[in-house]
Amino acid sequence: MPSFGGVLISLACIYVAYVGYQFLSIFYPKECTASSSTAYCLQPAFPLGKAKFTLELYGRASAVPGTKAEFIFAERSLKLTEPFERTFSVPLPVQVVKNASDYQITLALFPEGASHGVHSPDAVHSTITVTAFRKPGARARNLLGAGGDSSSKLGVGSESAKSDSPWIHWRSVLTINSLNSPFAFDRNAFPPELQHLVKLQSQDAYLPIISASRLSFKEADLVQVNSTDTRALLTLRFEPVSIGQLRLLQTLELSVESLKSFGFRDTDIDDVKAIFNDTNFYLLLLTIFVSVFHLVFDFLAFKNDIAFWRQMDRSVGISSTAVLWRCISGFVVLLYLAEEKTSLLVVAPAAVQLVIELWKLSKVFKVSISFRGLAWAPRSEAERKTGALDSQGTRYLSYVMLPLCAGAPIYSLMYVPHKSWYSWTINSMANCVYAFGFLFMTPQLFINYKMKSVAHLPWKALTYKAFNTFIDDLFAFIIRMPTAHRLACFRDDVIFIIYMYQRWLYPVDKSRTNEFGQSFDEAEPSSGDAGDKVKSE
Repeated sequence: MPSFGGVLISLACIYVAYVGYQFLSIFYPKECTASSSTAYCLQPAFPLGKAKFTLELYGRASAVPGTKAEFIFAERSLKLTEPFERTFSVPLPVQVVKNASDYQITLALFPEGASHGVHSPDAVHSTITVTAFRKPGARARNLLGAGGDSSSKLGVGSESAKSDSPWIHWRSVLTINSLNSPFAFDRNAFPPELQHLVKLQSQDAYLPIISASRLSFKEADLVQVNSTDTRALLTLRFEPVSIGQLRLLQTLELSVESLKSFGFRDTDIDDVKAIFNDTNFYLLLLTIFVSVFHLVFDFLAFKNDIAFWRQMDRSVGISSTAVLWRCISGFVVLLYLAEEKTSLLVVAPAAVQLVIELWKLSKVFKVSISFRGLAWAPRSEAERKTGALDSQGTRYLSYVMLPLCAGAPIYSLMYVPHKSWYSWTINSMANCVYAFGFLFMTPQLFINYKMKSVAHLPWKALTYKAFNTFIDDLFAFIIRMPTAHRLACFRDDVIFIIYMYQRWLYPVDKSRTNEFGQSFDEAEPSSGDAGDKVKSE
């Protein structure tokens, strides 16, 4: 009978194949052919590679109904297959400057030389809002410099001027997508995600398709509009895309906006957008592929780790310092990720991991909670021996750790700008956690070396975590996260490689009872649910 893990991985493969098929069907749709008796083909009204067009932009304050849109910019002799980028200034209405209205831009595309211009029957239009209301963020500064306030209380940012009221912000980048090659649509099977973009010239011809991309909007491109501003810079990017890319972008645009209903912040949605916008298509498919297996390995590692720690009744060979450090570092890292407004894709797993580490800590120190309070169980002689080795390894580390712990925050305070004293404290603690997290992983390696054994470790869980560690290396280049957190992904690679070397150096003979009074089953249960199951002799 197949194991649970094998079934789960097989289901993941089937799901990945299904998702890949759906992506390919969207990216490479079937084109309409006149040979089909049931087809009703829609052809482009103009030859895209040869015809020239004029693109004009008009803007107005959306809160003032009936206001005539003002001319902003025009790009002439435009070919829809050629990308371009232009930067120009846009006059801001007084309503926008006073934080009383959004600003809308209307795009008008029409054939060059059309007699009625934007009002031509062959003109296509698209309207998009290029402002957003956001709370002004705190500015980083040198806390010991002229702008610093060394008397500020810890946890209260001295940037008290930061308003709680949202203020108008300008989107400094606007991307326009167009279809870069002629495509014949079957009118009886027209893609639903493109219907709102298509305007027909006749029953069998459609006008050029353009779309102002909301998926390309980034929070990093937002610029606060001050009360003294009269103009704002706008970078216009014209990016022709294939029919498959256009369908995919339109589908994702609707899906991403729905994430707000699940509690995702604008910065979190930005991270999701970046995965699809800033990533090569084939790298995107690879990311989806490894993401599914990352979830599978996460689940299997979690299941086997919990199974190992739940049945463990003594902590022989386990570094209590490493477990305690993981709890402390997990808490600090969680605060740091929240301070840096990191994506929920990173914060949520960190929070769950912290809860698990707290439970492990209670197992290592044999702490139980009852109505009478905390109860501490006595430790055996073997556990005390492990504790002595753990203390010895930690003492060696302290010779390196203490000078760095003292020097790094002082350097950061003197030379690196911070938003507040709280921000400096969390950043300093987080940098220490990331840097010395590597060192605090080594006491377990030291214990393994002294005991010449790795039989006490949950190897199934470690193996799954090792797979995920290398997958995290890929995510480190795709998902937005602090640099220190990104480097920590590569730090874990080194530790797992050393673990694997020790596994090879000190092989576990499952046919005999080991030095911890444990013997391993030669044949595991067919269900495969328990990880590294052992039975006490």
